[in-house]
Amino acid sequence: MNLPNLQPLQTIIDKRATFACTPGLERPPMQIAPCVLACGDFVQGPYPSTLEGAVRSGIAAADKLPTSKKTYTFRIRIDRAPTDTIECKENKIYLDAANLPEQLVLYNKTPNQAIKEALHFCLIAGGFDSEEKALEAGKLHEAALMVALARVRVGANFGDRAVKGFLTPEGLRQLELQHGHRFVNDVHGLMAYTQQPPPKFALFKANMLRGANPQVFQEAFRSALASKPNISTKERIAYVLFNASFFQITAESRFLLLVMAIEALIEPEKRSDEAVAHVKSLIDATKAANIQAHEKDSMQGALQWLFHESIKQAGKRFVRTRLGTRKYEERSASAFFSHVYDMRSNLVHGNLPYPSYEAINAIAAPLEVFVSDLLTQPFIGLPQQSCK
Repeated sequence: MNLPNLQPLQTIIDKRATFACTPGLERPPMQIAPCVLACGDFVQGPYPSTLEGAVRSGIAAADKLPTSKKTYTFRIRIDRAPTDTIECKENKIYLDAANLPEQLVLYNKTPNQAIKEALHFCLIAGGFDSEEKALEAGKLHEAALMVALARVRVGANFGDRAVKGFLTPEGLRQLELQHGHRFVNDVHGLMAYTQQPPPKFALFKANMLRGANPQVFQEAFRSALASKPNISTKERIAYVLFNASFFQITAESRFLLLVMAIEALIEPEKRSDEAVAHVKSLIDATKAANIQAHEKDSMQGALQWLFHESIKQAGKRFVRTRLGTRKYEERSASAFFSHVYDMRSNLVHGNLPYPSYEAINAIAAPLEVFVSDLLTQPFIGLPQQSCK
């Protein structure tokens, strides 16, 4: 024990502390009542009254216990949009659901807080005899929850494209050692876990605050003031969209607002005379075609857009003019815009390959620099260091 200068002073022997091992001694059996087991050095066993005997008795009693079958729970954690909620003053709503082993419950993740105040909901049901069955049931009830919330127009984030923050097994083990309780990761979305012992949920979150260099800011302000910027209506719209992107929670909304800021600056030019003449011939042919009127009107409306270059074509020309030979993510300005615009089209229209959350999140930072350069170049030129 690392205690110096300890001296033995007195040894105390209590003869009544243990039983006397005499011939024919009757010790109580392990089963002392229905469903009640006893264990200890005094219980029937091969050892006398010793620590080893007590341990062996405890192990033997544990082995006699009926083995409890492992059961699983599914849990769906969602984040509620800040503008709408479910008007319920209770902490939980017990939902009707057939063929579930246990009650299905929607509850506020914050204890003792009403459902209507919840920013984070959880839908939970347990009693499944396998993780696969729990997840299968979870997927069905997750879909039902999506439909129900859409019907009452309560926006919810089901975690499909959420930031993933997980503690490692070692991190969870450290929490368990510190708090003496079982921990599992607080998954945003659907998860399944063993019910016993009941877990607590661990969530890892990191917030970042980016700081602009004050000297760089002051120099930019001086240059902008000296240029006497005359911001057009279209440019002001682009600035509004650019600034709005910084207030977005999701990578997708940030990405789309940045692309919209570029689109606000683009002015498609009229095509060549030959191309215009060709489009007119297509419109005339459509008018004369033997097709239904609503189809004819739709096709003529689409053909009208062909008198001017496409947004993508106009955008490539526009960024080449403003950004010159500057590169972004090792692409020329026009190639970077083309890549971003293809991602935008796939994201908005559900085209394949559908951009992953990771791809959108990765492109958002260089796109922010790209839009910043487009907005500020006419007034204070381009910064010295390019984005790669």
